[in-house]
Amino acid sequence: MWFMTLTPHTLTVEASTPLGYRGGVEHLRARWQDQPVFIKQLGSRDPEQQERFAHEGFIARRLAHPLLVPLLAHSPQQLVFPYVDGCTLRDLIEEGPLDPAAAVRVTLGLLDVVTYLHAQGVTHHDLKPENVMLQDREQAAHAVRLIDLGMAHDRHATSDTHAGTRMGTPHFMAPEQFQGVRGDPRSDVYALGVLLWDAIAGHPPYADPLCWLIGRPATRDPLPGPAALHPILDRCLQHSPADRYASVMDLAAALNAVPL
Repeated sequence: MWFMTLTPHTLTVEASTPLGYRGGVEHLRARWQDQPVFIKQLGSRDPEQQERFAHEGFIARRLAHPLLVPLLAHSPQQLVFPYVDGCTLRDLIEEGPLDPAAAVRVTLGLLDVVTYLHAQGVTHHDLKPENVMLQDREQAAHAVRLIDLGMAHDRHATSDTHAGTRMGTPHFMAPEQFQGVRGDPRSDVYALGVLLWDAIAGHPPYADPLCWLIGRPATRDPLPGPAALHPILDRCLQHSPADRYASVMDLAAALNAVPL
């Protein structure tokens, strides 16, 4: 895949618009080389945050898949991606739950790109509606654009900047991820099950996921959507990784077999 390594003087940005600031990283919309781009710009001098920023760039620049937003250029302080004209899956869910068939289509698109990630030795570890863009707001597999590899584990990296941490989004974290286990693809299976549940129901399965994550009794909402999806959702959300689908390919096969 083509990308450009930047020096501090080679990135000329036009019409830069701040979009937010999170974890020491500023998000910008801008124009670069006559195209709209999304820029992550490191604003922290903290060595740990600098290492995590570099880790994300290392992973992103070696990956290429049609449903993964590609890295166009990078420097120690900037990661440049094409701007996706559309919305996040979260934006759509906030307008109302998706039709189950549409939710499955979007999930199958995610399964396509996550299958690629796993084949490359990458576990995403932060699959959630906020990290799923939909090109032109279309609720279809081909419209999916996965973003944000900031939490990802890469077995080809010489080190893991998140090793032993509980970083992630609790509603979408698998219990073993909450305990600090990294690099198990079945953690992404869990997150995809929660994401599908969220898209159909309009909310994740647990109002307060912390009790569930630490292994205490917790109340899960009733399974949403058509009955044919219930055993699939239930299997994805098992506390033990051994009780879930063994791979995202197995989950995709189960979803493709559901008549909707």
